[in-house]
Amino acid sequence: MRKKLARDYYQRANYRIQALSFFYEVGDYADVVRMCQEIIELFIKACLIIKGINYGKTHDPGGQVAENRERFPELSDEEIALLENISFEMRKDRELAFYGAVDIVPLEYYKQKNADKAIVYVNQIKSIVEKYFNSDAELEGSPDNTTCE
Repeated sequence: MRKKLARDYYQRANYRIQALSFFYEVGDYADVVRMCQEIIELFIKACLIIKGINYGKTHDPGGQVAENRERFPELSDEEIALLENISFEMRKDRELAFYGAVDIVPLEYYKQKNADKAIVYVNQIKSIVEKYFNSDAELEGSPDNTTCE
């Protein structure tokens, strides 16, 4: 079940990537940022699931990768730091991009440059995470008896 769940997260992240172009084209940069955060979260959680790491109910799972560094020998220190830093940075925009605030209207606040930066982050995370899903080597070597919440 763990392998199926990890693959599900990975696939849903990729579906969201395809949907980004719609929001970007209509100038809804707030939803581009929000969706990019979701994509990054799903990608990182997919990796945690593969390794059998219970990440809990968090929208910033990058720290879990860093805390379990020994479980990710195939990732460089730079890749671990990138996962952790991008996850942390994008988490800060999760609610603001979706709900706004009394003094922040998301469609006015988020600009094309914010969307562009978020998309770059998605591409960076995807390039790290795809090594787990482009070949089944990691998935095949993983026991499939752990569930993550």
